[in-house]
Amino acid sequence: MDFRLSIGSNLSREALGKLLYDIICDVLVMELTFDEIEVKNWSDSRQISIGFTYFSISINLDDEDDYIERYRKLNLETYGVDTNVDINIQFIARTFDVGWLKLLEVIGKLLRVNDQDLVVEDDSSYPLLKRIKGYLFINSNLDEFQTECMGKEKLELLNYPYSEEDFLKHSGHEK
Repeated sequence: MDFRLSIGSNLSREALGKLLYDIICDVLVMELTFDEIEVKNWSDSRQISIGFTYFSISINLDDEDDYIERYRKLNLETYGVDTNVDINIQFIARTFDVGWLKLLEVIGKLLRVNDQDLVVEDDSSYPLLKRIKGYLFINSNLDEFQTECMGKEKLELLNYPYSEEDFLKHSGHEK
């Protein structure tokens, strides 16, 4: 299962990769014993990838300025978010249920240390959640699987205040 986390950040991609690595380690240390932690950091000049038991993330370091600007404009026009970093997330299917909860914790910590815009997308047409100018919104127009993923108890793991909004209705493309 693939997801995308897009964020606004003033950090270099390398510094952002280190921040995410530290947040993931923090989430795992609080929840798992050291025997269960399988965090690996592969960093090279082209990509930062962090993988462990539940999911892996990757940040492309070679994105050209033109690509970043086009992607930023697309996110701003489509979702109203100002982002400049695209982070790919690949879940391990057999551990998705636990991995999704861990990702919500990671996103919650990221929301508290980075005050810029953010959007989380799955393979649907509209994001699951987005933060615009400090306000977090959860999409209330979800399919059955997404509704299960975005239940109120699970969203408590964000430890961040939010409002619900029908992203489809506010896009002007109502069903």
